[in-house]
Amino acid sequence: MRTAAVALLVSVLAMASPSVAAKIKNADKVDGKDAVGAAASVKQRKGKLVATNRKGYLPDNIIRSARNADRLDGLDSAALVTRTAARGEVLRGEWAAWGGGNASYVEDTVSFGKTLPVRVPSTRITVLDEGAPFTANCPGPGQVVPRAWLCVYTNTQGGVTGLNGYNASDGSDNTSTIGFGVYGDCISASCYQYGSWAVRAGSAADAPPRPAPRAASNPR
Repeated sequence: MRTAAVALLVSVLAMASPSVAAKIKNADKVDGKDAVGAAASVKQRKGKLVATNRKGYLPDNIIRSARNADRLDGLDSAALVTRTAARGEVLRGEWAAWGGGNASYVEDTVSFGKTLPVRVPSTRITVLDEGAPFTANCPGPGQVVPRAWLCVYTNTQGGVTGLNGYNASDGSDNTSTIGFGVYGDCISASCYQYGSWAVRAGSAADAPPRPAPRAASNPR
């Protein structure tokens, strides 16, 4: 008799489950913690679970600040800091200029990779064509002796003459503090020129004041 009564009770609950389920309210806690919506204030959500908004996002101020990341897009954080070259430090690199068309010109722009304390004036830029003898200030590729001096070495060239260095920012004959440009006149249907460079960082005590900008007749 008792077994039959239990079976009857279970059957009644099973038949009534849809209507019973419809009346069940949201749980007051989740694992012992209260929950609030995305619009709750910082004070209201303190120590509680926070739901996302209708678009699936959490509030912008859900954290006070993010921990510093060691890398950004694979780069070490130190690589993202603007760096200034120390006085006397030598920076090196390569350049290449290609083009074509008689009476035109070839050109390349170079980044030093670091910021120089001062620009290198035109009087302290040495540009050596292919086969030109090295100098005391520019004794060979990758080398530069005086501070605030730029050496531009040409490894190979063809159909180019009159190689010059200049400031790509304003067209003056000096460098900028972040890089320089190099150009030459093309005298052939196909022109090319490439090589290396070396600059030794200087200070205001090493280099005279910046010269005036190049005249408007400059082809750039």
